[in-house]
Amino acid sequence: MQFFKRSSILLLFGFFVNPLVSLPLSVEETNNYRDIGKYFEYTIPKNPESTLSDLLKEDSLWRPNPKKVISFPRSKHPVWLKITLIHYGNIPHTFFLHLSNPVVDLFELHTEINGQWRTQWSGEQVLQKNKPIYSHMSAFPITLSPNESRTIYLKIKSDNPIFSFVSFYNSRTFIAYSKKQDIFFAGYFGAGFMMFFFSLFLAHTLRYKKFFYFFFYLATVLLLNTYSTGFIQYFEFGNSNSWKNYLFPITIHLSSIFGLLFTLEFLETKAFSSILNRITISYILILTFVLLFIFVLDLRNFIQLTVFLIIIPIFLAIFISIFTLFKSKKKLEVILFLLAFGVLLFGAALNTFTVQGFLKPIHFASYSLPLGSALEVFFLSLALVLRVSDYRKSNEQKQEIDLQLKIAQKLQNGLLPKKRSHALGYPLGFRYLPATDIGGDFVEIIEKEKELGLFLCDVSGHGIPAAMIASMTKVSLEIWSDILNKPALAADKIRRSLLSLLSGHFLSAFFVYIQPEERILKIANAGHLPLLHLDRNGNITTYTSYGRAINEFVPSDIKEKSFQLPVEGTLILFTDGVIEARNVHTGELFGEERFYQLIQVLAKKHPQVICDSVIEQIEKFQKSKRSDDDITILALSLDSSFEVSL
Repeated sequence: MQFFKRSSILLLFGFFVNPLVSLPLSVEETNNYRDIGKYFEYTIPKNPESTLSDLLKEDSLWRPNPKKVISFPRSKHPVWLKITLIHYGNIPHTFFLHLSNPVVDLFELHTEINGQWRTQWSGEQVLQKNKPIYSHMSAFPITLSPNESRTIYLKIKSDNPIFSFVSFYNSRTFIAYSKKQDIFFAGYFGAGFMMFFFSLFLAHTLRYKKFFYFFFYLATVLLLNTYSTGFIQYFEFGNSNSWKNYLFPITIHLSSIFGLLFTLEFLETKAFSSILNRITISYILILTFVLLFIFVLDLRNFIQLTVFLIIIPIFLAIFISIFTLFKSKKKLEVILFLLAFGVLLFGAALNTFTVQGFLKPIHFASYSLPLGSALEVFFLSLALVLRVSDYRKSNEQKQEIDLQLKIAQKLQNGLLPKKRSHALGYPLGFRYLPATDIGGDFVEIIEKEKELGLFLCDVSGHGIPAAMIASMTKVSLEIWSDILNKPALAADKIRRSLLSLLSGHFLSAFFVYIQPEERILKIANAGHLPLLHLDRNGNITTYTSYGRAINEFVPSDIKEKSFQLPVEGTLILFTDGVIEARNVHTGELFGEERFYQLIQVLAKKHPQVICDSVIEQIEKFQKSKRSDDDITILALSLDSSFEVSL
């Protein structure tokens, strides 16, 4: 007996809390009503083709709508809703039943007027000519007389999860509301398209991948928001709108893919975390693969899968930006990027949680996605402006460096001997292969009436500093020109003139003095490789003397040596770049032995042929035309009548 009493109490409690029949909605022309889902009743016929007359004949079971919103995400069949309206005003008034724009839905409103049923349509599956004037807003005008009670029936057919906020406006408020909404979205899409063309301009001008990715990401975001705002309904092609149902999930996938690609490029993830970079690329590949399932899965199931998958890229972008925030020096750009995806996540979460019933319905939730994406694009645009500013500064610096390089290259060209085939009547050969655009090697040939000086120098390092020291060394060589027959003395004076200018650099050099009439050969070596004499039979003799490289810390102690000048053969000077040339695949050095064997084969060749052949063989050996170090070789034939053809 006590059990039955308790059961009765529970039944009564259930009746009042969740009545079997929803209450009618009493409306007045001075009021507006939002989130009125609780006033609706619903039924889902087993036959998806059932009409209103079928439902009325079958005396279908109508259940109270369980939420304040219209939410039937798992229903594959059309959902029928009904609501009873009572107007207690003094004059007839036209109200507007407004449904928030779902992505792709068909709203079919049935109302009985003077004993006849009238039907109105609004939604994606209905072409523009059959939609009411407020088609992108999915609104239906309903005129009620004073004290009139009317039950209206609403059919919702969708290939997407069904969800909608429902409101009931008086005419004046609705007109003002629609105008404000049109102005808002016109501004939104106008700003969006301005950013669209701006990003296209940046992508075309700067040619950085991140700007191309942002361009495509922004394009997909704008396309997505034509769905969420209902403006997609204004695009009509042919006699069907089913293509929109397929374009929607495809656009979501593409926005996720380009959003992640933009994230990787903008935040330079690879530089901070190769693991995160690989994880993100793997997820991009998964998204690309899943996109193919659109041809296999039921469209509704595929859309639900797509909506789930899009949450992961947002969280991933936020996680990467948080991680980068602790690693990158460009904090403000990363913070803006974090804010961008943070507001997008907030908008998506607000909409999703409201749909699922976790949050109390608020009308703002119907605009949370476009507003979130608008703020996202705003913050991303600010971040891009900062990045463009960085690029502009770096470009200006690069232009400054390029200008300095051009000046340095002119200096470098001035250091190299003028194109000549003879020196003091002797056949001459020369080749120079810099490791970079500007090198530290240079050659000087000083020719007097009966004397000849050869100078080869190798400055440590590369680039502008090495070129500047080389140019200062060339100026200092004027000292040697006055005392050409005293190379060691000249070397010591040159060292002293350079001490305050070396700034940690050092240079090796070789001085050669030749007096042909008296057959005198004098040398002074400042830490350089020896001078080679190659006779016509391929025998090699080395000439060197004691001396350390010229530097600002230790005296060079350069000693001079004199020899009898050979009658014939070729004198060869070269830098260490020749024997230290490295094979890019094996790491093997060209080496002294290979170099000696090569020039022995060329013993009877013209000096220029020797130099050209050495450079050619080095490039073949390296598998590259670029070396780790500057390569210089100078050859002088001691046979004044030696004129073998080149």
